[in-house]
Amino acid sequence: MPKMAVFSSATTVAATAVAASLLILLFVACDAEALRRSVISEAGFSAGEVIRPFRRQRLLLNNSSQTQRHIFPTAAATPAPSPSAAPKLKGHLRRNKVKARNWIMGFVVGSIAGVFSGVSASFLFRMAVNCFRGRYRNRGGAEIFSPIIKSRQTLAFLEKDDGLSDLQIIGRGGCGEVYRKEISPGGKTIAVKKIMKRTADASEPMTEEESRLLDKWMRQIRSEVRTVGRVRHRNLLPLLAHVSRPHCHYLIYEFMKNGSLHDALREAAEGRRELDWACRLKIASGIAFGLEYLHLHHNPQIIHRDLKPGNVLLDEEMKARITDFGFAKEVPEAVTHLSTSHVAGTMGYIAPEYYQTMKFTAKCDVYSFGVILGVMVTGKFPSDDFFGETEEMSLVKWIRNQVNCGAPSACFDGRIAGRGDVVNEQMELALRVACFCTADEPKDRPNSKDVRLMLAQISAGS
Repeated sequence: MPKMAVFSSATTVAATAVAASLLILLFVACDAEALRRSVISEAGFSAGEVIRPFRRQRLLLNNSSQTQRHIFPTAAATPAPSPSAAPKLKGHLRRNKVKARNWIMGFVVGSIAGVFSGVSASFLFRMAVNCFRGRYRNRGGAEIFSPIIKSRQTLAFLEKDDGLSDLQIIGRGGCGEVYRKEISPGGKTIAVKKIMKRTADASEPMTEEESRLLDKWMRQIRSEVRTVGRVRHRNLLPLLAHVSRPHCHYLIYEFMKNGSLHDALREAAEGRRELDWACRLKIASGIAFGLEYLHLHHNPQIIHRDLKPGNVLLDEEMKARITDFGFAKEVPEAVTHLSTSHVAGTMGYIAPEYYQTMKFTAKCDVYSFGVILGVMVTGKFPSDDFFGETEEMSLVKWIRNQVNCGAPSACFDGRIAGRGDVVNEQMELALRVACFCTADEPKDRPNSKDVRLMLAQISAGS
């Protein structure tokens, strides 16, 4: 059970115990008062006579008999209790004590039983939710996070040494290859990322560089499982399962038909794909939605740390899905920033303060988003040779100078610009948002919600 769930259960138990204690004290007090009144009633005294203060009456001196009768009531007015009343009083008092003790014991036992029932119900409910979401660990080393993976048998092909030999490779990275696989029933297509791991009995010792890379890969796997394994949002690519084998790890995701934003922009630049401005603005809005969820709505906050076009995938409807949470970090509540011993991310998309201080915040992700937005408006990447020939030497500074000089249209991607005044106006506004997000000082940048709202206003102006 996660720490937050345990904390919630403990809080519920404590609150219930306190409430039970208060109720016990309240009922004990009420029972004591009822018992006192019962004793007084058995003794033959009315409440008025017991608590009424003595008042002196001004009487006439010559009416001494009336005065005597008023101050000292006669025996006929208030007869003394008979000797036989004492045993009855003791028996009644004893019965009331037994009733009160039994009632209190029953209430205490019932309260304790209620507390344990509540804790058990909370635990069972949590298990039911986890089972519904598919979050359970199989004995075969498969950790499943989504009901898309029906059972361990769905991933049985990974138990074979040649289980991936006949599959199509759809991507390669520093950690390993990514394969495409159709699963049954339903014919759902998944993407399988294979990450090799070095065994302890390897014949050759690892070099320092190999050891560093292995440690990096293991951290990335743990980060993926810890973050996106339990996060669900329409603009985040969910981790469906994690399978650990003797020689490798497998991370299973939904397959995204339209590939990455990086590939889409490259193909558009080469004329092999149509990617108009409306589609680019829709993708940018989706990325902003995903960041807003990670930064402001998920607890604890998640900072991606490696946001770039290559880590944004596009589904069948060209909606953005943020992926690759290998460098992601959870930020506990009330913590303003986290520090690292090395910089994570991709050159050209990393915020300048991260380089300088080794501290990162959500505003570092906002900076990376601003660079992505600039790439979508200009059709140029930070690594393009073009910027080596400019005075600014970087995409961010080049865009900033063109906007400040009053010539934002000089930055527009010529393949989509000039298709109407509305498109040109929206591209200029998006370029200004990109400059806003890439401000040198983190405090001058908007948060992810403000970015999403600004893009929504730009879209509404079409």
